[in-house]
Amino acid sequence: MAVQTRLDECLSIRDGRLFIEECDADALARRFGTPIYVISEDQLRRNARRYRQEFEQRWTEGPVLVLASIKANFALATRWILSQEGIGCDTFGAGELHAALEGAVPPDRISVNGSIKDAGLIDAAVRAGARITLDSSAELDRVRDAAQQLGRRAAVRFRLRPDFSALTQPTDWYEDETSIGEAAYLYKAGIPTDDALELGRRAQRMPEIDLTGVHAHIGRHTNGTAQWPAIIAAYVALLATLRDAWNGWTPRELNLGGGYPVPRDPFGRGMARLQDRTGAVPDLSVYAEVVTGSLRQAMQAHGFDRQGVRLEIEPGRGIYGNAGIHLATIRNIKVQRTPELTVGLRPIRPTCSCLTLSGSTIAGPRLWPIKRTGRPPGSPTLWARPASRTGSSRMRSSPRSSPVTRSPSSIRVPTRMAWPVTSTRCLGRG
Repeated sequence: MAVQTRLDECLSIRDGRLFIEECDADALARRFGTPIYVISEDQLRRNARRYRQEFEQRWTEGPVLVLASIKANFALATRWILSQEGIGCDTFGAGELHAALEGAVPPDRISVNGSIKDAGLIDAAVRAGARITLDSSAELDRVRDAAQQLGRRAAVRFRLRPDFSALTQPTDWYEDETSIGEAAYLYKAGIPTDDALELGRRAQRMPEIDLTGVHAHIGRHTNGTAQWPAIIAAYVALLATLRDAWNGWTPRELNLGGGYPVPRDPFGRGMARLQDRTGAVPDLSVYAEVVTGSLRQAMQAHGFDRQGVRLEIEPGRGIYGNAGIHLATIRNIKVQRTPELTVGLRPIRPTCSCLTLSGSTIAGPRLWPIKRTGRPPGSPTLWARPASRTGSSRMRSSPRSSPVTRSPSSIRVPTRMAWPVTSTRCLGRG
């Protein structure tokens, strides 16, 4: 069947039907039932190779390690594919560490992150040989105790809180125009600088601890690149302060965290002030150029030797977000006319929703009918946000154009729909 509309690399419309690669989405829904996530292995591999290629080509001073956030998609089948592509893993909690190891990730390519780590998680991480990103002073003693008991030397990094006050650009995290700097300040993760200074001195005196580097993650605040030079400048400036306080210590590993949008980037579309934002998400090559160029310039300005330094990045949505679709069936449509909250607002209750991904919030992803039977001219695209974690979503109309659109009044029950997201990081902030 000939492709009539190419939505992206793996999605297309053919004779009014949605296809993922060469598979008819409606046929998949009928065969396997809904809810169902459909992932393109080819697209997942393309994404993994693209991240490696773009950053490896531009950071020639040392190795590059891409650590895909497993919280973005914790299916072991997808994790095995990424392991085959040489992609490491960013984990949070004992369950994610276990999944990474089960997914064949080499331990030295696992970063155990998270703001709270109990003794069980730390023991498991030290035993496996994973790198541990310390997020508080208390965690250092726990890691040392575990290393002593296991007769091992633990590799650790400090998660830092650089001074991002120069980042005055509004973040996409809030409806009001809160600056990126303020949002980063409110974010709980990371060790305050005063604590980090003393913690580093203590770590250097512990033979069980190998302080391999530092970590800083600010997240996806906009879909552009203008914020990255200032982010990295603040990061390296703090790194220079630590070097001076730690008798000339320099990192072997620099982890810059994540924050890379997916090409379908739905983030913030539920906010009134971002409804009319135009312009495509920059190509990954642009991000790679800005990030590596800014890092190189900042390290040179502060007198760091870059040779042999391993650069690490932690994409989540950027790896998974455009690699598939979530198919569901709308069973009920409920119209609430009073009180009037939003024009065109209609609750939709599908057989399931992305809300099964704990703690996530849909930030306005498109909904596509997977089989089109006709539409009136100028019909609006459908958008959704969650009403609760119980499975209901809210749909509202938007004047944005889309290759497949449908008026809310034309939805019939049951109707199979496709959410073009397969990553929790496409659904929520962070």
